[in-house]
Amino acid sequence: MSGNQSVDRALSILWILNGAQRATVTEIARELDVHKSTASRLLIALERQALVARRPADLAYELGQGILQLAGSVNSQNDLTKSAQILVETVAQHFKLTANVAIRDEIYAVNIAQSAPTERFFTPRQYVGRRTPGHATSSGKVLLAAADDQVRAQLQTTSLERFTQWTITDQQQLLDELDAVKRQGWATSNNEWDADMTAVAVPLRGLSGQVLAAVTITGFTHDLPTEAFAERAAELTTVVQRYGRLLE
Repeated sequence: MSGNQSVDRALSILWILNGAQRATVTEIARELDVHKSTASRLLIALERQALVARRPADLAYELGQGILQLAGSVNSQNDLTKSAQILVETVAQHFKLTANVAIRDEIYAVNIAQSAPTERFFTPRQYVGRRTPGHATSSGKVLLAAADDQVRAQLQTTSLERFTQWTITDQQQLLDELDAVKRQGWATSNNEWDADMTAVAVPLRGLSGQVLAAVTITGFTHDLPTEAFAERAAELTTVVQRYGRLLE
């Protein structure tokens, strides 16, 4: 039996138990059209991962606690995305600028929500689901500033791609900026990813204070000029603290 075939059959067992609630080795073997010994080996492997559990009363199998943990992770991510979308809609209308929420993926920022103010005729590029460069975006800088030493070490050996003439491509310069971001509590991207586009980001924190995501406002340079960065960052921090109801 090939590895792919084993995986397919193991996943089929989970679907069988999902529909039947419980089933014996004999019943599962019959559903899969395999020998009982094959079904038993697959069930033992799933049981080791807590994806199925054997009932002492009748020796039938049912879905295990591992399935609930996986489902809980999916629900938590869905809740985060839904809450993030509500937050960016509020932020976009408040500032009349495009708003995003992003989470970290290695040294990148992945946008999970985006909204533009209804009054704007300009439709921004859609970034939801896209990995954006951490070193060139305000959201990425917020997330990298909060990352652990392992991520910092990775940045020291990574070639930083240039997107505009203002993109930071020197590793030490980036690390120094991340230290400043951590101290001041907000980050900017000043024409560093897109020319004539500026952005300000602040962290979205969980109940214990850890950074869960970054919230960003983005606009053309004349809409979000550099001299307004500090004021907008303070205002964005207040809005996020008031409306950012994302829990751990």
